[in-house]
Formats: sequence, C-alpha cells, structure tokens
Amino acid sequence: MTNTEALLPTTLPPTAAKRTGSPSRDNVLRLCGAALAVGGALCIAGGTLHPIVAGKGHSVEALTSAGTPIAQTLLGLGTVALVLGLPGMYAWMRTRLGSIGFLGVITYLVGNIVTAAGHLTVELFVAYPFANDPATAHLIADNDNMIDTTAFALFNAIGGVVMLAGMGLLGASMLRNATVPRWIALLTLFGMVGFFLPIPATAGISGFIYEAPRGIAVAAIGVLMLRRPGGLRRWARA
Repeated sequence: MTNTEALLPTTLPPTAAKRTGSPSRDNVLRLCGAALAVGGALCIAGGTLHPIVAGKGHSVEALTSAGTPIAQTLLGLGTVALVLGLPGMYAWMRTRLGSIGFLGVITYLVGNIVTAAGHLTVELFVAYPFANDPATAHLIADNDNMIDTTAFALFNAIGGVVMLAGMGLLGASMLRNATVPRWIALLTLFGMVGFFLPIPATAGISGFIYEAPRGIAVAAIGVLMLRRPGGLRRWARA
C-alpha cells in the first residue's frame, strides 16, 4: 500500500465544465470582438472631437476649450477596449497569421498599452487639471508636447513608430494570408500612416484622419468576430 495521492485529471468532463459556469470559447471571442468594435468607434469619435486651437492640440488653450476632457476620455476608453480585445483577436485568427502577424499583434498591443495609454493618462490626469488651474497653467509646454522634456518627446515618438510597425506587420500578414477581407487588411496596413503625414492640425479633420483608418479596421474585425466566433472559414477557403 502506498501513500501516493491520485492526480486530478487535467481536463474536466463536459458535464463538469458546464457546472463551473465559465463562458465558452465562442462567447469569450464574442466579448473580445465587441470590445474591438466599441474601441474602434470610441477612438474615431475621440479623435474627431479632440480640440485643436491655433494648430495645437495639447496647448493650454486646447486643453481648456470645449470638447476637453470628453474627447480624451473617449480615446482613453477606446484604448482600454482595444487592449482587452486584441488578445482574443489573435486567438481568433492565429492559424492564419504566421510569425509576422504574431509579432505585429504583440507590437501593436505593447504600443497601445505603453504609448497610447501613457500619453492619454498624462493628458487627462496631469495636463488637463494643470491647464485649468491658473497657478499651474504655465507648466504646460508651448511646443504642443504637454511636458517639455526630451524623454517625453521620445516616449511619444518611439511609441508611435512601434504602433505603426505593429499595424503594418499585422496588416501585411493578413493581406498575404487572406485572413480577413482585403479592404480590412489594407486599412490595417496603412492604418497609422496619417499620424506621420505633414498635414496641418485642423479641428474635426486631422483627428479623424489619424483615427479613422485603424479604428474602422479594428471595429470591422470585431464585427467579424461577433458574427463568426468559430473561425475564418470563408476567407480561409479563399
């Protein structure tokens, strides 16, 4: 007779799995798809509404004008939704992405977590209250960078390049492997080019140009996930 205890099975039988009350794989993917659809729409709305005064979007005048902090809040909520939905998106299309697509998803996810979320956190919880307080308004940089330090400028610039690279790699992989309809792959491939175009900052226009391509692409993928959580059968056959 031994004292060895029997190990529990690594998988639960179907009846036991149902009793746990955990959501099914399809439902988890639907939730991630909903997060992407909502996140894309919120980012487009926030970018379009983002105030721009005299060609600047992060000056004291912009941070105290109408639309602030609603626009930044929409962008922040949209970014959180994207971060929640991207892991599920990769699980949904994993078999038709390859290593380049995996690298693109990881890079884009990191860019959103570190840069987009970081920038918006500073804008909402530091720059906005400082700009609205006459005693601290002078601390907002007049170079449209909010914080006049080289580190913060590099933080924004490098982070933007990381996000651009991530979307580019993801879009190229989806285009090559026919992962999603071609127009979605193309929007993803060129989704962040607008951030690097020399276009004048204009309220209601430049923000839309910045956010709409990637927002539409992400939201469209989310809708596909809601409609087909089981996989990419249609485009896989193509």
